[in-house]
Parts: sequence; C-alpha cells; structure tokens
Amino acid sequence: MRRRTFLLSLGAWSLAACGRGDERPPAPTPLPTAALPTATPAPAPTATSSPVPSATPTATGPRLDPIGFPIDPAARLGIVTGIPGNRSIRWGEGPTAIDYSRDDQPSGDPDRANRCGWNARLHVEYEGQPAVDWYIPPGTPVVATMDGTATLFVNTVFNPFDVYGVSREPYLGNPDRARAPVVPFPGPGGGQGVFVRIENSGYRTDSAHFDVSATVQAIPQDAWIEGYGPGTDFVAAFAELRDFRVATPVARWEVRAGNVVGASGDSGYSEAPHLHYAIRRRGFTEALCPTAEPGFTDAGWLFREAPPG
Repeated sequence: MRRRTFLLSLGAWSLAACGRGDERPPAPTPLPTAALPTATPAPAPTATSSPVPSATPTATGPRLDPIGFPIDPAARLGIVTGIPGNRSIRWGEGPTAIDYSRDDQPSGDPDRANRCGWNARLHVEYEGQPAVDWYIPPGTPVVATMDGTATLFVNTVFNPFDVYGVSREPYLGNPDRARAPVVPFPGPGGGQGVFVRIENSGYRTDSAHFDVSATVQAIPQDAWIEGYGPGTDFVAAFAELRDFRVATPVARWEVRAGNVVGASGDSGYSEAPHLHYAIRRRGFTEALCPTAEPGFTDAGWLFREAPPG
C-alpha cells in the first residue's frame, strides 16, 4: 500500500508502499550503465553486462550520508485522477519528482500531498514509519544515494492485490479510508517485494518494489550469493507471498552514490508501480523523513547538501 542543489549521484512495518491505477504504465526501458543526469532526463540508455560501477576511492572520500534522490529528480511522475471509486493514474503527466517532493508532499492538503505517491505522514498512518513513494513506470532506474554495501533481497516477485483479487483503486493517492483498510488481505502481503538495501557505518536505505527481471541487469557478475545468478528463475523461486518480515538475500556488492542499483516495479504490497524509499540511521529501527514535511525532527534528506570531502 501503500529534493536547490541536488546530485542524483546524487522494519517497523513494511506493509505497503503505494500506487497503481487501472491504466497500464509505459513499458520498461533498459537500465543505463552509470549514474543518471542531475538536471535533464537521460537519452535512451543501453544495457551492458556490468551496469553498476564498482566502488573505488575518490579524492573526496566516501559519501556516507544518504543525500539526494534515488531517481532522476527531473522525471515526471504519474498522477492520480478521478474521484474515489473511479480513480486511475495518468503516467508522466504529474509534476517532476523534485517539484512534487519539495512543494506537494509537505502540503497540509492530503489529496495534493499524495497525488503522485504517498508522503511520510501517510506512511506513518498506514505503516507506522515515515518513507516516501513516487509513482513511476516499471523499469525506471534507481540509484544509490550514498556509498555502502548493497544487498538485493526478494520476498516475492508477485503483487498481493493481484493474487487475492483485491482492488487497488481505494489506495491510490490519498486513500479512501472507508474502503482502504490497513490490512486488506486474508494472508501474507509480500512486504517490499524485490528491494535493495544499502548499508554503511552510519545509515541504511531501502528502495523497494523493484522489477526483478530488469534489476538483474544492474547486478555485477561477482555479486551473486551462492545459489543465485542472472539465470535464476526468480518467478518460480519466489512466487509465494510471504510475511513482510521475511526476505531472502540473493546478491551483495559495493556501490557508490549515483550507481544504478536496480529498476522500479510493482512487486510486493504495492497498489501501483512506484518506488518506495526509506532511510534509517544504522542500528536504529525508527525511520527518518526524506522530505521536509512538518512534524519530523530529522527530515529533508532529499534536499540536504553533501558534506565537503
């Protein structure tokens, strides 16, 4: 269910992470081979056999703070249209990710704040922890916001809304609470589905609901954990819906801020294709607020400046 200067080089509950309408989103595109551009959308990228550069020392040293956006901040988001009972998402017709996260998600108007994803306050209401979502088509490249060790986890490759035959429409944007219970399924909800967790000495980030087949392109050949690899039938291996607290690590590798780590999708407890993004301090269970929404003491991580090296 359910960033000024910005470089794209720039659980508590993992129950949901928002967004999908009745209209089909655009088809996935191949992942790029390096970091996304910081101001304008990239030209059509091409995939290579090693799309994620390995971590190497730089003059500025490691980037340990999770600063900036995990997606292109200039990308236009999907936007919810219609009225409760008859809502859908119009893909690519919303504001840019930077404009939406800066201007709309902190808004006191819940419809505006959640028209292109879920904001942190809605996540607290439905999941008990702050996080942000952006409605983006499957296959959208997702990048690391800090240096660290990335782990690809799989809970399930499927979506419980589809498995159980539950309508997603009540959960789009600002949920219709009369029809959108926190727990809509009679069994396990699949949690974050396919997701990448990045950890270093200070922080942890989770980027969730990935498309597994597109994400496989971003995994270095030497990153796979024994028993898994690019030829694994992940659909067969992870078709079962499991408790949100259960996930299997399948790959682990070092990343730098700006490296592509996967591709967005619709796996797990997701009412529409989107990216769910959460930040925690290492060793703490309480998540931090990525946006500058009121009511959070440690917030605004999407818009913070990277410390000098």
